[in-house]
Amino acid sequence: MSERQDREREQDRERMRLLEFQLDHLRAELLRLTHERYRLVYSVSGHIYRFLRPIEAFLADRANAVATIFRPPPPRETAPTAGDEMVLPVRGATLPARRLLVDVTGTIKRDAGTGIQRVVKEVTRGLYCGESFDIPAVAARCENGRLLTANGFVAELVGGEAAPDSEIAIAGGDRFLMLSDSWNAFEELAPVFAKIRDAGGEVVTCIFDLIPELYPHACHEVTVPRYRAWLRKALLESDSFLAISRTVADELADYVAANRLAHRPGLKIGWFHCGSDLPLRAEAASREKIRTAVEVDAPVFLAVGTIEPRKGQRVALRAFEDLWAKGRDVRLIVVGRRGWFEEAVVGEIVEHKEFGRRLFWFDDVDDDELSFLYDHAGALIFPSYAEGFGLPIVEAARRGRPVICSDIPVFREVGRDGALYFRVNDANALAETIGDFLDGRRVADPGQILRVAWRDAARRIVEAVAREDWSRRLS
Repeated sequence: MSERQDREREQDRERMRLLEFQLDHLRAELLRLTHERYRLVYSVSGHIYRFLRPIEAFLADRANAVATIFRPPPPRETAPTAGDEMVLPVRGATLPARRLLVDVTGTIKRDAGTGIQRVVKEVTRGLYCGESFDIPAVAARCENGRLLTANGFVAELVGGEAAPDSEIAIAGGDRFLMLSDSWNAFEELAPVFAKIRDAGGEVVTCIFDLIPELYPHACHEVTVPRYRAWLRKALLESDSFLAISRTVADELADYVAANRLAHRPGLKIGWFHCGSDLPLRAEAASREKIRTAVEVDAPVFLAVGTIEPRKGQRVALRAFEDLWAKGRDVRLIVVGRRGWFEEAVVGEIVEHKEFGRRLFWFDDVDDDELSFLYDHAGALIFPSYAEGFGLPIVEAARRGRPVICSDIPVFREVGRDGALYFRVNDANALAETIGDFLDGRRVADPGQILRVAWRDAARRIVEAVAREDWSRRLS
């Protein structure tokens, strides 16, 4: 058998293992929800609700019938499909980049405190740190098709008095960066795009990952079609993409080419690395429950990330159950808000016999408390199987904490030779790696992990746009 066939067979085995992992997660989630349904049905409230369900169904049916009468027919699908001939609007000659207008509208309207909003806020903070860049950068927001300054948003991040927002006049060579999440923004920003291109400028879109395309079973059911529509619209509207890692940039270029997705001619793709410095308040103090979780002699391991299938909290829990069964006195602290398909995982955590003793979960930790936990942790555990970057890796390493993470390409890019890697989605491999780390057989070096400040990330973004520093160009 040839080397290529061996490699393809190994790839098939890994795909099968990932599918089995996803199936196991969904099976656990289904069993959890079924249990909760039975509990509701056989409770007092369940018996009361049983009599209300026919009424609810009748009202829903009547409402749908009335809505159908007034609902307009669905619009014809006009988006080009793969292989279709695409005609793009005529535009003037592109001018050299003169200014970078950074759209932060989505984060101003919807700050859910996730990784995307963190990137938007910290990059904006870096752009206004007082350093000079290749071209000026201005944080902007869109309102009714008009582009305005985001002075209040900036003032909240860097301090100082905020001048009233004013309309931004598009100038020749302006570059418009959609840094914030742009799921629903393209229609609203269409007039801005037109002005940018009429003035010889370009539209740049930040892309955080391709997870809904590459790992749809890891996502909420609403996310996949929404992301699919967004990506195809973004490919037609954007002159270039900036990814948050080289891995995502390569994934995007390869995915577009492999699936023959329509895009603007000469599409440019580049990347930057996220920062790792956390803004802290000098007067901040952690709550007692946070301090109690780490004030022990036993080694403390921290797992940071939204509770969702791809983050691997169940892998971490299984690994620590193995360690506890072998007599290892170690603590696992899970930090993260509820995400989706999380009921089974949350149930396993809060109903675990070690919960509150050697197992903890905090869903409301702010940056100051997260930094406190990093400082008091023996190591970070990051068992995710799909990421766009991996902020906890660089945040923990910046504070001198060792990192143990899944062996996936983007983690190799970020963790370099400084992290300890284990086979993805393998709880036994994680337990073995933690054991080796505790016994000194394997040593992590946080100093070798990627270290970038947010102001460096901001500078890289401006340089990529101003200097046309792109890693891939699609014909």
